[in-house]
Amino acid sequence: MPLPDRRAEVLAIAAELFARKGVPGTSMRDLGEATGLHPGSLYHYFRSKEELIGTILDQLMSDVQARFAAAAAHSHTPLERITNLIRVTLNVIDTHPHATAIYQNDRRYLRDRQMLVQIDEASRRIRHYWLDALAEGASDGSIRADVPGIFIYRTIRDALWASARWPERADHDPGEFTEWMCRLLLAGIVPADPAAAADVAGYRGVPS
Repeated sequence: MPLPDRRAEVLAIAAELFARKGVPGTSMRDLGEATGLHPGSLYHYFRSKEELIGTILDQLMSDVQARFAAAAAHSHTPLERITNLIRVTLNVIDTHPHATAIYQNDRRYLRDRQMLVQIDEASRRIRHYWLDALAEGASDGSIRADVPGIFIYRTIRDALWASARWPERADHDPGEFTEWMCRLLLAGIVPADPAAAADVAGYRGVPS
């Protein structure tokens, strides 16, 4: 049986290569050259390029799920929960830059080949962390109720994941960048209430 650490090494190299060259432009021969393995030897670790990609994306979504569950457990109010979800999403992007790039850059290619079925199912489960918090916040008055929660969720989600492509992001400390994003995004979802705005400006959440 292949050694687990060697398998993890192959997976890490493959993720970087897919992110840099794109999934369609990366062959098993390319992976063999990058890992120092004969293409045939790669099949001892992964049966196909599709299995490699699936494993990379599964690891990404598993980490998101675990971090979201922890963030929810450490949150006492809907607004705190949203703040913590913003924080952990940005942390996941920094932790998995190659998987993030693969999903963003080659999503249509992967979906056309039915390679995102499990990822889409995981995404639908994960989004309820956002939607439940938004619904609870709209109910207790801590989050604006004049905009449908699904629109708020999509706006926040898209802004966070799109930030992975911002060239300026690399010029700033991740913690500082996270604080800025929290301020910008939270300011748009609280009611027009000075007290609520002050709470958002001073809230720091739990460590991600």
